[in-house]
Amino acid sequence: MRRRVFIKSLLAGLSGTTLASTAQTAATTNDINAEIGALLRETEQRWDSQNTASLKELWDTDDPEPFYLAGEQGDWFSGWDQLNAYLDPRGAPKITQAIRVRFYDIRARSLSPDLAFAAYWMRTDMKLVFQPKPFASDNRVAAVFRRKPEGWRYLAYMEAFQAPNMYINKLMEKDVADDYQQFFDEVSKR
Repeated sequence: MRRRVFIKSLLAGLSGTTLASTAQTAATTNDINAEIGALLRETEQRWDSQNTASLKELWDTDDPEPFYLAGEQGDWFSGWDQLNAYLDPRGAPKITQAIRVRFYDIRARSLSPDLAFAAYWMRTDMKLVFQPKPFASDNRVAAVFRRKPEGWRYLAYMEAFQAPNMYINKLMEKDVADDYQQFFDEVSKR
């Protein structure tokens, strides 16, 4: 009998510890998502301002070798010279007339007290000089961040276009009329 009571007490204690640990992990996840989300909102504002050079301020400038891969790039930018030339292309002809960026479905996790990883989506609407109409894309993004006294800062950033067939399917799904679901539900009931 005592053995049963002991085992029940032990299991109750373990499950209480597990529940407390799970609750703490969930709180930490919510915190890191909010903190990285705040940096991403700041990133959106800077893209929307059309002052891409200001994006450099959101990077860990103490890091000797940032990595950056935009969807349109053929290969990674590695190091400050390449990243600075991309974000602040002084003397190069202007290609982008206006760009708007939005990040969504943000999932972040802590890697250590001062490092974090996030996976999210990026919606870009833009108008280029040489195209008659604006266009848009939704890309997957993965990034690594370092906590600095001024907040989280980028260390590595990568955009990834979807495979063409996935992208075309999503475009066709977005093109469905808003009232189609109601029509479909009515037909399905027959």
